[in-house]
Amino acid sequence: MGHEQHNGVADVLRDRSVVVYGGGGGWGKNIVEASTGISRRVSVVEHDATLAEVIAAAQNNDVLTLATPDPAINKILIEIRQSLTREKIILDCASNKSGFATTLKEIAEDGASVCSTHPMVMPKTSPRGQTVIIMPVGENAQIAKQVAERIYGQMGMRPEELDFDQHADMMVILQMVPHLMERILIHAMAHGLKKQNMSNKDVSRLAPANYRLAELGVGRVGIQRPDVSAGIIETALQTPFGKLVFGRIQETIGQIMAASDRAELSKLFMGDINLLDPDGSWREEMTNRTEAALTRLGNLRLRSCQITVPNKPAILRDVLSILHDLHDIDMTAIDSQIIQQGNNGDSVARFDIGISDEHVDFPALEKNLQKVGATIVLQGSPSRKQDPKS
Repeated sequence: MGHEQHNGVADVLRDRSVVVYGGGGGWGKNIVEASTGISRRVSVVEHDATLAEVIAAAQNNDVLTLATPDPAINKILIEIRQSLTREKIILDCASNKSGFATTLKEIAEDGASVCSTHPMVMPKTSPRGQTVIIMPVGENAQIAKQVAERIYGQMGMRPEELDFDQHADMMVILQMVPHLMERILIHAMAHGLKKQNMSNKDVSRLAPANYRLAELGVGRVGIQRPDVSAGIIETALQTPFGKLVFGRIQETIGQIMAASDRAELSKLFMGDINLLDPDGSWREEMTNRTEAALTRLGNLRLRSCQITVPNKPAILRDVLSILHDLHDIDMTAIDSQIIQQGNNGDSVARFDIGISDEHVDFPALEKNLQKVGATIVLQGSPSRKQDPKS
């Protein structure tokens, strides 16, 4: 079949059909939604499909995307392998490739176009602006790479290419180390706070700036299922590089405990940061970024409102016009996110907006926001206890 590409990657799916194994939820669902409208046809094969249905989907579609749990992928690849002719395009979006990497390479050697991907964000988080790692596999990977870039580009994601063989080691740094450190912090916080008869809310109220930044990482891991961290850590510790990094962590803890004084600790810490950031450019960048984040967090914490409104083009402009033009509210910070609701594609926009004004006519503000379908919740100030309807 001819695949003209008048606009390069933009047309690569126009005449192709897509099937997503495991497209009913998670990243599979996101891929189904992104592929719909930019490809000839999109279908889904669920986890309870029969072997005949699994094979038929491979035979009757051009692009096969594997979005099932990692342990199931190798079995599916083996089942459909006889149907994977040179014209087929194979993608996966698994976070752990170790169980099927060899089979995927063999399929690429047989002539299919293969590209492995790894979206670096949870599927329920808005993917816009987030990183997706793109890993071409084999000599015929170009079309599969273009298809992957087109699908994730439709979501607004930022592609970064990586050698497929580097993935496992890179995930040691990007996933194992953060999950390991955050789980250790959760353990220390849980037992330490219990000993002090305190809660997370007490700590958040007393916390210094650095803790509040660290809390974001702890909280992000804390909201995930524990088996996610367990799987990431277990997989990493089965690799030589994972064992090496884990050993260095243990060694560093031993050095800290054995240090005789503050000067020795400072020397240890300075050596590590200079190894990580030889020219100081990263520290300079982090100075600007963390200061901006802390200022924003402080403004939102001091006095803010959360506005939720059905998502549509220019909705932020409409909301800000009400706050500024009608109520002359001084806005000090803004966070925004798009949240999908239900299965019909509807979404809402949620804005956390810092405000400095002591005297705002909140009942009038709420009434004006209702005209664009918005609701408001006040936070972080004495006014937060005030019922806007009172």
